[in-house]
Amino acid sequence: MGKTPFIKDDHKFHKVKEQTKPWVIRFARFGHMAQGAVYFIIGLLAMQTAFGLHGKLVSSEGALHTIAKQPFGFIGLIVLAAGLCSYGCWQIIAALFDPQNIGHNLKGIVTRIGYLFVAGIYISLCISAVKMLMHVGVKDPGHHYQTLSAKMLAEPFGQTIIGLLGAGILIFGIGQVFWALSGKFQKNLKKNKMSRKEWLWSGRFGKFGISARGVVFGIIGFFLIRTAIQADPNETKGLDGALAEVSRQPYGSVLLAVAAVGLIAYGVYMFAEARYKRLDS
Repeated sequence: MGKTPFIKDDHKFHKVKEQTKPWVIRFARFGHMAQGAVYFIIGLLAMQTAFGLHGKLVSSEGALHTIAKQPFGFIGLIVLAAGLCSYGCWQIIAALFDPQNIGHNLKGIVTRIGYLFVAGIYISLCISAVKMLMHVGVKDPGHHYQTLSAKMLAEPFGQTIIGLLGAGILIFGIGQVFWALSGKFQKNLKKNKMSRKEWLWSGRFGKFGISARGVVFGIIGFFLIRTAIQADPNETKGLDGALAEVSRQPYGSVLLAVAAVGLIAYGVYMFAEARYKRLDS
């Protein structure tokens, strides 16, 4: 007889899950949509750059600037800020209360710590969006990353910390590629709720999109490691810097176009996750 993961002696934990489920799941799905929108826009702008259509390579914060400049951009930014906040808060809830039943073994603990790291990224993006809404200047993201690197390099063990962070991001990126190619990411989706076409195409978009995102994160990790080795903050690259490095390689326009399509595919896959991801167990 199968066991229900959350029927345990820990009544307090069970109660937390039951209390948060009705609104937390909606909150999380809204956040997944916001994440998808950001990557979709980044991919579109990178695609314009690849084909010489005056696009501009941007980071996540740059994508927010692009949204803000559009008609009804103010409203769009409000919605996106709320979504990014939702996704960040969901990651915190997932880390603290484990509604997906990841567990308390070493792998589970590392995964949940990762959730907190991701939460920090998306909440910082939400703060950037709020600053734009309040007409408070947001610095160029690439310069911002390099400034943070310079400050960290000036601290004791700063180089070591940056090197470890870079190694962690590089390993994460490589892991994402293998995870995508394995197709295991689809275990997170409610197959019984999807049509055959939705299942098929979510797999295709997911494999390509998650792999492309993994490669980009790997590039970011590589440059953080180089920052630590050379003690040069100018070596630090954000998402926009990583895409720019891709464009500088032989056949750079082609490679950038592939990366751009991959990020668009990741955005589309996140829309599928927003609707069908298994978030409660």
